[in-house]
Amino acid sequence: TIDVGLKSEGRIPLSEFSRPGQKVEVEVGDETEVFIENVDNANGETSLSREKAVKQKAWHNLQNSFNENKVVTGVPFNRVKGGMSVDLDGVVAFLPGSQIETRQIIKDTKELLNKPLELMILKMDKYRGNIVVSRKAITENELKEQRSELLKNIKEGSIIEGKVKNITDYGAFIDLGGIDGLVHVTDISWTKINNPSDVLELNSPIKVKVLKFDEELSRLSLGIKQLSEDPWGKVNESIKQNEKTFAKVTSMNDNNVYILVNNQYDGIIAINELSWLKKPPHPSKILSTNDEIEVLVLEIDDEKKRLICSLKQMKENPWTKLNDRFKINDTFETEIVNIVDFGIFVKVLDEIDGMVHISDLSWDEKECETILKNFKKGESVKVKILDINAEKERISLGIKHLKNDPVQDFIEKNPINSKVTGKITNVDEKGLKIELDKELLLLSFFNASLGFISAEMEFSDWIH
Repeated sequence: TIDVGLKSEGRIPLSEFSRPGQKVEVEVGDETEVFIENVDNANGETSLSREKAVKQKAWHNLQNSFNENKVVTGVPFNRVKGGMSVDLDGVVAFLPGSQIETRQIIKDTKELLNKPLELMILKMDKYRGNIVVSRKAITENELKEQRSELLKNIKEGSIIEGKVKNITDYGAFIDLGGIDGLVHVTDISWTKINNPSDVLELNSPIKVKVLKFDEELSRLSLGIKQLSEDPWGKVNESIKQNEKTFAKVTSMNDNNVYILVNNQYDGIIAINELSWLKKPPHPSKILSTNDEIEVLVLEIDDEKKRLICSLKQMKENPWTKLNDRFKINDTFETEIVNIVDFGIFVKVLDEIDGMVHISDLSWDEKECETILKNFKKGESVKVKILDINAEKERISLGIKHLKNDPVQDFIEKNPINSKVTGKITNVDEKGLKIELDKELLLLSFFNASLGFISAEMEFSDWIH
């Protein structure tokens, strides 16, 4: 109940004495400003409104702030679609989500609730009761001032402290306080990196060097590796050709393995330097990323600033001792490591594979293709060594040679002028085809005018 010095007292709902999101704070005897709507109404009371008094006074102050572009203080008390509701000394304003922050988007605005914020009024419509405020406008003004001050002191070669604002595949953007600069991926480290995120962390503080400054566009090219000396300048002091050194696998593709030598120098291992195998497998079958390995330095490439290394040469060439382990005509059991259209490859030693050509699978050429199709990778198979050529790193193997050649056996058993018996399997105008053995089909050609056809005939008549 309010006494305004008139004949009657007036009443104001308690709800008008509380600000959004806060408790009612009013005591008997308190003085407050009110708006007189009506004197001595039908009930004999004076109609009062504290809310209208507060709003009228607040609108007046806010209008002055808007006209003079001054900062106002507001308290966000509720999250609504597209932004937040803000209390400006009793007047409700709207803070759009796009106007909350300049440098980054705040995903959870809950942390801003019931905390005083400095704001700028963007729009006012007293007739409709609409006010739009912005927090971003203040930070933009601050950034403009910081940017202006920064640009006065900046020059190529300057070393500045900043914060990692964004990371991409091609580099990182650094916030220098009012202006952003780009560190290209090639200027992050003296050694090759797969992605800037492997080295840099979002929002972390960092020192950078200004490499190039375009005053007209206010564009900055920054560098991180330029803060330290290029280690390649002293590579010959720590790395020697044909010496062993330790390295770490950083990445790989179908043809190469990329390594970091002594944590300072980029290195590369070609696929043919990974294994003594004639056809090495994919590098991922031999090594994994981050593996610590020992390699042999083959070449120091000053032009490309990288070390050409070998892994296989850390071991003795197994071909040099192959003749000590195996001889021609030796037989052994092994496993199939690969199957191709023209034959199979089998394991001879850890890093030596031998080939069995399709024609060496069976003495019967018709069966060779079927036998090849029935083979499976990893299957055990017995083979015979046909030839060893250590210089060309080649070993030829056979499976059919585990058995004697049936043709040769037949000839040895039946020399020239021997009589043999066979079964006629085909007759045509050119001659006869006779089966002399289950595993042998030989052609016999005769002059039809002789009129000579017999199940028994001289071996010398048809052998060629």
